[in-house]
Amino acid sequence: MTDELNKKVINLFSAHKKAKSCQSGNVCKNSDGYFYISIETDENGRHFDEETLLERAGDFYYIVKVLVKNGLRASINNYKIPGDDLLKFIKIYIDGKGEGQIIEIDKFFPDEWA
Repeated sequence: MTDELNKKVINLFSAHKKAKSCQSGNVCKNSDGYFYISIETDENGRHFDEETLLERAGDFYYIVKVLVKNGLRASINNYKIPGDDLLKFIKIYIDGKGEGQIIEIDKFFPDEWA
């Protein structure tokens, strides 16, 4: 998703339009109690292509920030995780095998390094 589309989604959540039906663009609630917005087209009105979206997801990297306590002090470990490995990495912390607690996840393309 582009930054413009991300801002649109955030604005929709901010407005928090409660919908009677879960149609595209309305704020809905799933059976687990989490709110979501379903988007069926991109900012140009074109429908999403599943294969393209999955291919692009593998091109992303994620910076995962993990809060780690070292005695009385805390530090943040920043991990660079390929998109294909993100769920595997998160599962380490869900299973209690990782040291610390995930506090933030940011997405970026490899060419966005500063």
